[in-house]
Amino acid sequence: MKKYLFIVLLVIISSCSTDDSKPKEGQDTGLIGKWKLIEQYADPGDGSGEFTPISSNRVIEFLSDGTVIINGVLCYMSGDVGDKETGTYIAITDSDTQFDGEIIPNTCNSRFARIYYTLPVSGNLILWYPCIEGCGQKFSKI
Repeated sequence: MKKYLFIVLLVIISSCSTDDSKPKEGQDTGLIGKWKLIEQYADPGDGSGEFTPISSNRVIEFLSDGTVIINGVLCYMSGDVGDKETGTYIAITDSDTQFDGEIIPNTCNSRFARIYYTLPVSGNLILWYPCIEGCGQKFSKI
């Protein structure tokens, strides 16, 4: 009887799993929705860069199905508005990184192009683009 109980317990335990692709706690509800560009960051190479206000109608939207839509180019930093581009996003659950997730654009020339995002406690979304020097954009939820 103990042998059967052990086997049943073993089956139950081995059938449990975790899904590491799920967003971090609180991120799934905080990230979903539309965000408007409010500031831009460009570092000249000496670490003195800072976010400065920008006037733009650029909006990025995160959908609950893992899709992201932006009204302009997604492959590189720009304040310009244009045709909609799309991509997918995933949360990064590795605690060794400074980013909360990554966006994989559908339209870039390189299939390795990634835009990383952070959602700090301040509540503003920051996109970090691939640049030689640091560059990013700050968005406010609308």
